[in-house]
Amino acid sequence: MQDLAPGQKLKLSDLTPQRQLNVTVDVQHPDADLSVFGLDADRQLKDDRYFVFFNQPSSPGGELTVSGSGTSRTFMVKLDALPAGIERLMFAATSDSQPLNAMRGGAVTLAAGGGDVARMPLSASGLTGEKALMLLELYRHSGEWRVAAVNQGFNGGLKALLEYFGGEASPDAPAATAVSLVKERQAVLLKKAESTPGMVNLIKQAAVSLEKRGLAEARYRVKLVLDISASMTGEFRSGAVNELVRRALALATRLDDDGQVDVYLFGLQAQRRGKVSLDNVNDFVPGLKFGFEGGTNYVPVMKMVRDDSRAEQSADPVLVLFITDGATSNRPAAEREMLDASSEPIFWKFMGIEAGRVNFEFLEKLDDMPGRAVDNADFFKVRSPINLPDAELFELLVNELDSWDRDSRKAGLR
Repeated sequence: MQDLAPGQKLKLSDLTPQRQLNVTVDVQHPDADLSVFGLDADRQLKDDRYFVFFNQPSSPGGELTVSGSGTSRTFMVKLDALPAGIERLMFAATSDSQPLNAMRGGAVTLAAGGGDVARMPLSASGLTGEKALMLLELYRHSGEWRVAAVNQGFNGGLKALLEYFGGEASPDAPAATAVSLVKERQAVLLKKAESTPGMVNLIKQAAVSLEKRGLAEARYRVKLVLDISASMTGEFRSGAVNELVRRALALATRLDDDGQVDVYLFGLQAQRRGKVSLDNVNDFVPGLKFGFEGGTNYVPVMKMVRDDSRAEQSADPVLVLFITDGATSNRPAAEREMLDASSEPIFWKFMGIEAGRVNFEFLEKLDDMPGRAVDNADFFKVRSPINLPDAELFELLVNELDSWDRDSRKAGLR
């Protein structure tokens, strides 16, 4: 077994060919909390579901899990199962009650294939008032995994370490409370929304609908697709589209890690139009410059959304809010897109705006079409002018998301 000294780095392959590891952290301290952070190449926590600790004992696919109790925990790591965006795993000890110089020894032990392969002894030597200690890091470099014995103290406790790794902690959250990062980020965004009239109530209403379906801490990237065929002119001019964008953002603030919505426009062609956030929501729709188009074709924008979703390489699934007032040309191609997309972590919510005589038979068909890996779409329609109460609209926007969330996991799509 290899002894590791602080600062030492070596190739994992020099220790073991195994890619499933157990990292046991034993810290002889009165109340240390032990955790692992799944970070990107820049050591940033972009997906807080890959922060694994006693209150969140597993990552979404079980790539990281923790077991044990007290100040001795074993983290099981499946390196080959980690998403491409997770480049580093940092194991850490924190305490919000006593500095870690109260530690009386311990060790971090790396095991694989049924036996221990490396061990780094722990000591309080050199520590003063630090309440966090970065212990061991597994990281990708030049296409292979390596091990670094970090053993570096850090001022502040868990909350400070979260912020160091890019997590957003609620300013008034008690330092000793190890709460879900999802809730902390939501608190930050809700506080920020206070400067945008009406957004706080919309965000809270969206939260109610999500909580009813057990999705209070669900994570989704939200994409908004807006029809700009000529028949949508009245909806843009009346301000209805602007109000729908605000509600899409409210939903994203409860679902997305950064509280932003990717916006797409389509008529006969598709175009990306950036992101709407709490910073620009008031001016976003009025500031859009485009020409209304003389037809409706879902296919180009569906392809664009699918391509972008794959390119992002995120562990979070995608919720597409697709708003249109008419059926598509080239229906067979749109059906193929929906069938192919059913094997991807994308849920499509189609909202039809009913103005005059509109036949939404095709969207109803997409909602119920057979042959899909999972049911990946839902459709509802509203009359123009749109005057649904917010509570009713949010209920419609998240309808069936809980069943897709469950079914997509069972099907192994995420």
